[in-house]
Amino acid sequence: MRRIKTLALTSAIMLGACDSAAIYKGVYPEFGQPGFTVAPANAPQGPAVDNFARAFLDNIQAASIQDRVEYCGYFFVDDTGQLFGTPPVKGTFAGCETPVPRPGQGIIANYHTHGAYSPEYDNEVPSFIDLQAVFQFGIDGYVSTPGGRVWLIDFQTKSTHQTCGRNCVYTDPNFVPQRNDNIRQSYTLPTLHQRQLNN
Repeated sequence: MRRIKTLALTSAIMLGACDSAAIYKGVYPEFGQPGFTVAPANAPQGPAVDNFARAFLDNIQAASIQDRVEYCGYFFVDDTGQLFGTPPVKGTFAGCETPVPRPGQGIIANYHTHGAYSPEYDNEVPSFIDLQAVFQFGIDGYVSTPGGRVWLIDFQTKSTHQTCGRNCVYTDPNFVPQRNDNIRQSYTLPTLHQRQLNN
């Protein structure tokens, strides 16, 4: 498994750990409004970022599945345009919290794993909350699933789609396909919400 670049962001992001969305909105009134983004103007996108995200998530999938918790963090670019991932933050079985991102940190996307397989969770797709969480910061998101899928949450289109399907990253050995016959290639907020109401 190839080693993935990780780099701890400076204290600026750590200071964000105690911020609430309300405080952040007070500092940046445009927070969560159309057109607002914490990403730099020249943020990379497309296959280069997708491939980096896939390799990074593949690198942390085994630990996430073994520990039965989500791991999360951010992808960002440095001053030279190189892509990095922040060291993964360990969450719980059904969630993970990262510091609030700020403009000027080079953050272009967040990432998180969905941990181990459980028949009680519809975790082969991103959740409605997963999408809302990244859209408010004007960035993309990447999610890996127990079945080895990787999803891109696309801020521009307000939708999510699979960048690669089953088994494209490390897969939970205990994974049992369920609801797989109706997993779409992509979802909008309304169609994802409808799926989760039906499940």
